[in-house]
Formats: sequence, C-alpha cells, structure tokens
Amino acid sequence: MSKIETVDLNVYYRNGSVHGLKNVHMKIDANKITALIGPSGCGKTTFLRALNRMNELKGARTTGKVLIDGRNIYDPKEDVIQLRKKVGMVFQQPNPFPMSIYDNIAYGPRIHGQKNRHMDSVVEESLKKAALWDEVADRLDENALGFSGGQQQRLCIARALAVNPEIILLDEPCSALDPISTARIEELLQELKREYTIVIVTHNMQQAARVSDYTAFFYMGELLECGKTSRIFERPDDKRTEDYITGRYG
Repeated sequence: MSKIETVDLNVYYRNGSVHGLKNVHMKIDANKITALIGPSGCGKTTFLRALNRMNELKGARTTGKVLIDGRNIYDPKEDVIQLRKKVGMVFQQPNPFPMSIYDNIAYGPRIHGQKNRHMDSVVEESLKKAALWDEVADRLDENALGFSGGQQQRLCIARALAVNPEIILLDEPCSALDPISTARIEELLQELKREYTIVIVTHNMQQAARVSDYTAFFYMGELLECGKTSRIFERPDDKRTEDYITGRYG
C-alpha cells in the first residue's frame, strides 16, 4: 500500500531558472525502504526534501502534489510543523545539538508540548529503537558532541524517532561513517522499517542493493525508473540506469 505518492511534482530554484525536478510521478510503499540513486545533481536530494517541504527553506517553488496518506502536503491549509513531526529527517553529517544525550532526545517532544513527567520513557524508548541505549544508558548527561560519528548519527535517528514520526527521510546517512558504523546503521534500518516508512538517498550502490526494497533512479531532474531493487539492479529498463549501476558514469 502506498504511503506516499507524488503527482506531477516539479521543483524550481533561483527564481525559476533551475528546474530541479521535472514531472515526477512516484509511489512509495508503507513499511518499506526505498533508495534514491543517481549521479550528483540529479534531483534525488531535492526529491527527498520535497517530501517534508524542506526545499521551501531554500526559497524553492514547488508545483504538483505530494500525497501522504492521501493528503496533499502542499495544500495551503497544511500545517508544516505537524508535517515535519510526521516526516522526520536525518542528514548526511551527524548534527547533534551541543547539549546532553538526554536533552537531544527530549528537545523535539518538548517543542511539541510533551510534559516532562513522561520524558524519561520517551528518551529510553527512542534510544532503544536506535540501538544506542546499551551504549549510553549511564551517560545520558554527557555532551553528545563527545561521542563517535556513528553514535552521533544513531543519536540523530533517535532524536527523529522521539516525536513519533511515520516516515523517516535519510540523506546519505552513512557517507561520513566508517564501515562498522555503516553496517550498524544498515541493520538498524531493517529493524525500523517494521514501524516506519523509510526513504534513503545513497551514492553507494552496494548499500542500496543491501538495504532497500525498492530503488528509484533519478537523472537530470527526472525519475527514469522505479521498482523492486532486485529488478532495478539485475534487469533495469533504461540503459542509463544500467550504465550508472555498473559504474560507467556518475
């Protein structure tokens, strides 16, 4: 069942002089991992950011529809704050706040009005879901900036989970991590898809093949094809997809 559907999605930058996404039609299934691949500048991160209206922060103009559970998130009546609570995002570089582990996790729930009397359980549950609790349970008062890159990225995932999203967007979450930390994040994503719909941008073809159920290939702002990862990697419809996957360009 589709959790997200885009219809005639276009994104324009620089007062319309740059056409970042061109008429993208795509469906994203619930409780699956969908990988977005393609050469640099192809539109995959723009597409990811369109799913929680973050392109607007860069002054982009968007036309078409992004439907989440059938509701168009670009309807003028939609509450962007509530949207970004429902659709969490984890960025390429780990970006913990310069505060304690505990306060990093509690920050979002507090902003959304959650009372402190429930906060201990929220923090614990979020860290457990991010496979980090056993490592930091006795260090919750320590500054998050003192932890390793892999731990910081899992903390950022826990921070996104703390506000009870339904969708998690990840923009190259492992690009700054070592292979061991990358493997832990990939294992974590397999666990999280039981509860969440996950969309991940990656330049790593092996990672896309390992973790995703579906793969979408973007090229020059267009979605060239999307389908089950096994088919995209073994029998792509478009020669450009095959050339990219096999390393002929990109």
